[in-house]
Amino acid sequence: MNPKIFKGRTVEEATEEALKTLNEELENLEIKILDTGRNGILGLGGHPAEIEVHILGGAKSESEKPKKSTRKPKKDTKSNKISTKKESNQEKKPKKEIKSKKDDAPVSVEKDPEIEKTVGKILNNLINATGLEADVYVREQMEEGSIVFELEGKDSGLLIGRRGETLSSLEYLVRLMASKTLDKRANIMIDVEDYRLRRKEKLENIAVKTAEKVSKTGKRITLEPMSPADRRIVHMALAELANVSTQSRGEGLHRKVVINPVDD
Repeated sequence: MNPKIFKGRTVEEATEEALKTLNEELENLEIKILDTGRNGILGLGGHPAEIEVHILGGAKSESEKPKKSTRKPKKDTKSNKISTKKESNQEKKPKKEIKSKKDDAPVSVEKDPEIEKTVGKILNNLINATGLEADVYVREQMEEGSIVFELEGKDSGLLIGRRGETLSSLEYLVRLMASKTLDKRANIMIDVEDYRLRRKEKLENIAVKTAEKVSKTGKRITLEPMSPADRRIVHMALAELANVSTQSRGEGLHRKVVINPVDD
């Protein structure tokens, strides 16, 4: 089929719109970035991102698509420092450990050294190109089968952006670049000084408190617009509750999570 053009505030949002419209998984699409948008990796305003999408042969039908797995607990492990611009004399603070809701032991998955090396190089090149000062680390513990890279330094906060939008775009771009370079899917996550952990805890707290209110009043509540990653956190936080259900409504940047009461 002919290629289609999708736009969004970021490359990730444009890709999300493409996945939703075409009803395909990311691995079934060939994506060419026409314009990353003026915000790029610095979160600055400007024109939207634009991508060109081709559907590859052998795309899976909806019934064949695998279900997404739930997030495994993150462990306080950060080991390999890929490069250093400036060493700090201050001792690094220990990472907070995420406790699982269930007592399931995390599944041990071996890292791919080729992905680790390639992504580390890409990240360092991007950071150097922006003139920012940040160090790149690799955590020992993987999450959902993904290698976790962490950025730390006096300028690392600039890579987060509003509600993590810049961080999400950076992660997507690095993953795409690494996958193209290696000719295989690079499963990675990028975090900045535990931002994703803090954001996850905040969203889970909001979700639980809102669910309690919905259960007491019997009235649905619609949360503010969220990114796909944030909506997933809310859905997963309430997935096992019997007295409420969740669904996503809206289009594009205005897509929200709705928490509904469930009749006994």
